[in-house]
Amino acid sequence: MDTLSLDPVLERARYEARLPLLQRQAALRVDLAPGIFLQPETLESVADQVRETLWAEGMTADACDPRALAEVEASFSVLSPRREERGWSVAATVMIGVDEVDREGRLRDLEGFPESLRLELADGRLLLPTVDKGSAPEGARLPAVLALRWMIPGDGRPESFRSVHPTVSGRWPAPYLEAWTAQ
Repeated sequence: MDTLSLDPVLERARYEARLPLLQRQAALRVDLAPGIFLQPETLESVADQVRETLWAEGMTADACDPRALAEVEASFSVLSPRREERGWSVAATVMIGVDEVDREGRLRDLEGFPESLRLELADGRLLLPTVDKGSAPEGARLPAVLALRWMIPGDGRPESFRSVHPTVSGRWPAPYLEAWTAQ
């Protein structure tokens, strides 16, 4: 059995190297309710998730099997912002942290929330998300991590996220399109 050993000096250096990215991501994060937040995904955040996944598996992009790298990149590419014919397709990860004691009831109360989280554009248009619940079967309780994707038309400017769900309702600032789609 392999034992996991961490080098505190190396881990500290890795953290410090990632700190500017983590700060940029924290600036984009939207706290929707206690224990529930939305993290807009950027090309930079997706590349970081690829690096961190490889690192957790004892690899780096420079020194791993190209097939392993391609598999990890493909897994996270679904979160990348991308330019399409009709405009920008952007994604965000929703994280739901609930106490274990009340977990089932709280997740049941949140059913339908992800589908109701609209992206409001500066001109007043409201965009519904497509929701990716991973491999959760139809009718299963809401997973604690899921991805939302919106198609922003070519002339659209994100202004806010809006929800009228009874458990999580409100309006929160959305990131500038340039921050969300920065190369």
